[in-house]
Amino acid sequence: MAMDVIDYQLHGDDMQCVEIELNPGEAAIGEAGSLMFMEDGIEMDTIFGDGSDKHSGVFGKLLGAGKRLVTGESLFTTVYVNQGRGKKKLAFAAPYTGRIIPSTSSSTAAR
Repeated sequence: MAMDVIDYQLHGDDMQCVEIELNPGEAAIGEAGSLMFMEDGIEMDTIFGDGSDKHSGVFGKLLGAGKRLVTGESLFTTVYVNQGRGKKKLAFAAPYTGRIIPSTSSSTAAR
């Protein structure tokens, strides 16, 4: 999968969600329980760990899983891929109150 700037829009103030627009073939990774909605054409697949290739082999994956558990993250993450034609949207939200602060160097967000 190619890395590209993802188009997104923030909604809300203290209980925010982020709506992401994926081009065909683009993907987003989300933690368990964070998905609010997704449009038809987006397929999801659950993976063990965070999907990075820095941990190889069984021992590396178990070490990565241990680190995720210690920091309070889930053992599994979900990859959402736009398999449809045209742009598709999905949205994520945190399970607790907070603000999403976008990085200005890699965003095309409109507030």
